[in-house]
Amino acid sequence: MIDIRLRKKISAEELEQKKGKILTDEDYNLLIHKDTTVRGLDGQVMAVFQKGVIPDEIVDETYDTLHELKGYQTNNRGLASGTPRLQKQAGMRSASAKTISSAIVGSFDAMGAKQYCRLTAFSGREMDKYKKLFPLFVFIGDEMKKVAPARYNAQMEFVNRTHQDWVIPNTPFTTVTVNNSYPTGVHTDKGDLDEGISTLACIKKGDMAGGYLVLPEYRIAFKMEHKDLLIFDAHQWHGNTELIKNSEDGERISVVCYYRTRMENCDSMESEYLKRLKVQEKKLVND
Repeated sequence: MIDIRLRKKISAEELEQKKGKILTDEDYNLLIHKDTTVRGLDGQVMAVFQKGVIPDEIVDETYDTLHELKGYQTNNRGLASGTPRLQKQAGMRSASAKTISSAIVGSFDAMGAKQYCRLTAFSGREMDKYKKLFPLFVFIGDEMKKVAPARYNAQMEFVNRTHQDWVIPNTPFTTVTVNNSYPTGVHTDKGDLDEGISTLACIKKGDMAGGYLVLPEYRIAFKMEHKDLLIFDAHQWHGNTELIKNSEDGERISVVCYYRTRMENCDSMESEYLKRLKVQEKKLVND
């Protein structure tokens, strides 16, 4: 395992110009393609990159379900969509200029009009398929424990005081974002635990080039390939280089596992369901 200590970063003004943008090879000086630990300016672990570590049997067991999630489209990924935000009408939220293939599985906290905790649409409707993904999530959590034990333990403190209805069994995670074959614009992740750490697993089919994960502030990039795992601080600015599809079956699936900060405030699934009924009843009365 190579150990790298970062020594400097670009200016705030230069970083500002990159936010929301798809990056290029000009945005990094170092491309990491071997097992590597990256330490920040403070000497603390910022990222651990592991090549080809995800077992073939787990890939085979989970691929069909991960591929199926490609059908979930959204225009609500903010800077991560890599496209400008457009205001539809006065008083309405803005949306990305194009839809992307991105699905959220697992649990979600109360926010907006949905003032109750819940399973995401896929997880609630497709429980059997959701459970097929558990071996991948368990493996990723175990690797996180091995290579980033301090951050793992900090995250587990929150997990242990969260109702287990909302925790993916035998993992430090509540929620997973699955992105399919699109490069993210430069962004920081929102809603996940500051004290913990995020994970990015890559599963590829066919011939897909590019899509390097770049930390532009530090001008380093990770060459994410099939079965690679990156455990890193997703509160750092990060984004991808362009993806190039060189074969008809080319596909690149990114699996991002994390703990949503406010999940510790959720009651049991039964109690949250009763909250949901009250919200729906209130909406019917108001309508």
